[in-house]
Parts: sequence; structure tokens; C-alpha cells
Amino acid sequence: MKHLILFLFLLILWPAAAFQGTQEKIQHYKPYIDSLSMVYGIPSKLIIGVGICESGFGQSKQSIKQNNYFGLRGKYSRKNKSSYKYYARPEESMVDFCEVQARKKYYEKLKGDADVMKWTRAMAKAHYAANAKRWIRLMKNSFALIK
Repeated sequence: MKHLILFLFLLILWPAAAFQGTQEKIQHYKPYIDSLSMVYGIPSKLIIGVGICESGFGQSKQSIKQNNYFGLRGKYSRKNKSSYKYYARPEESMVDFCEVQARKKYYEKLKGDADVMKWTRAMAKAHYAANAKRWIRLMKNSFALIK
């Protein structure tokens, strides 16, 4: 019985601890993301939201190992044994995400627009994710986590 109670206690606390780590990372990188938002015209909330959706904003095993907060892919690397891009620092993945977005057809039309749902729908329409409806729902949930 003690083990069951301990298990249930840990089950409840584990997501709270992960959420706390995500919030701490968001607060740490927020000034940097705000500066990227100014340079690229992409809303900070969208950058953070995609990071939450893709990696828990740096909480996933892959993002910790490769500093890739956005699930960006490149060529397969034998060294890293992955097709996910490796970055020396998380900030590099943030810049790369913005650069990728800046090359998309919808970018010029949306640049400077603060409506994160317009961006989300445009990204979904451009096949950012395999399941557009599910991804839009996940993005809405991630936006709700952003303070």
C-alpha cells in the first residue's frame, strides 16, 4: 500500500515538476525570444508555443541532448545518430526556427502580425505538422501555458 501511495504521489508531482522547468526556461529565454520577435516579426508567443509543443520547451530527451527545442530536422548525422539538427546552444535552434519560418510563403503576409492563431493556421496549412487539426489544438493548449 505504501508503494502505491508513493507511486501516485510521484505521478501527480512529475508533470508539475516538468511544467515548472518549462516555465523557468521560458522566463530565462523570454528576453532573447522577444528580440527575435522584433527582428523577424514573428510573435514571441508563437515561438514559445511551438517550442512547448515540440519539446516541452527544452524538456524532452532529444531537445536536451541536441539543444533543438523545435524538432527541426536536417541530414542524418552518424555522430549524433539522428536526423534532428544539433545546436551548440538552444538560442541557435530559436534563430534557426525563425529563419525557417522566414523562408515560408506565408511569412511576408504575416510578418509583424501578432495574431498567433493566424500564424498557427498558416503553418498548419503549409503542412508544418502531419495532423493539422491535432497540431492546432496542441498549439492552443501551449498558448494557454504562456504567462
